[in-house]
Amino acid sequence: MNREIYLKNIADSLALLSKEVTVRNAINLYDINIVAEDFFPGLLNLIYGYELRNINHLEKNAAAIDLFDPKNKLSIQVTSDNDSSKIKHTIKEFKEKESYKIYNRLIILILTHKKNYTTDFDTEGKFSFDKKKDIWDVESIIKDVRKLETEKLKEINDYLLNELNEKYYAGQRTQANEIDTIIDLIEYISQHREVKKLRETVIDPEYKIFKRFREFADNIISEYTTLLTVYGEAVEIVNETLGIDEAQDIIIMLYLQDISMQILQEAQNDPIVALNKLVAYFEEKLSINGKKYDRMAIKFYLVNEMIKCRVFPNERGEYNDGK
Repeated sequence: MNREIYLKNIADSLALLSKEVTVRNAINLYDINIVAEDFFPGLLNLIYGYELRNINHLEKNAAAIDLFDPKNKLSIQVTSDNDSSKIKHTIKEFKEKESYKIYNRLIILILTHKKNYTTDFDTEGKFSFDKKKDIWDVESIIKDVRKLETEKLKEINDYLLNELNEKYYAGQRTQANEIDTIIDLIEYISQHREVKKLRETVIDPEYKIFKRFREFADNIISEYTTLLTVYGEAVEIVNETLGIDEAQDIIIMLYLQDISMQILQEAQNDPIVALNKLVAYFEEKLSINGKKYDRMAIKFYLVNEMIKCRVFPNERGEYNDGK
């Protein structure tokens, strides 16, 4: 049982780091990349028995190398860029600096997700580089972690708890920005996929706003346009980052349709009252871990889904009668 708990904690922590890197890089914040360069030596040393250190403490902006182990003649480049051109550039610098005379192996550690590379990475025969073995990401590290004994898993779990969760995330744990808020909201919805009633609906935002909710139309449009300027970009970034597939999108839609219609009925068909109740509901559910979320980000996400008829959907029977 302890083994499974440790594995889950380790996987969750590393997945969180990978997600954080992706999200922050999407809005041009790269501070977490620097944190990762200090964090990974200790982690990799525990997993693989290396003696890695951060070379940037000795030489600022060292070419092609971030972590080095002189005893095992190993060098690692830590990057969030998973493009093949980045790997080619690293190999080029490694050759030009003749680092292969010091290190027997170059590893590219990608903080996000590595691709299925078809490119040939030419080392001009100066050193060996195997794209299947020498390009790592968080997922490949987790696979290696699963092979370890329980005692070692506990060490890794404790390291992650201390170095990553307590030191780096401590300052962020109590306050979520708009992107974190929307991501956590979508993940909550995806995990609570029970749908009590399947509804036959019609997508027609104009009917809903200007006819079905005509008394509240000005308020809805004003709310949407105001929040769009603040939170519109955040939703675009989240959608690009999460890459939600069709199956997950359907789950989200059905859940939102179901719960929003329940709350709308309780609010006696007043969409403004119902929307505020829906916001409060999700804010309470998300904040159960003590983290404070951006309430207006939740509201914009729901208003945006309302415009798309996924919140307070037009049910076909009512829609046909109204037409």
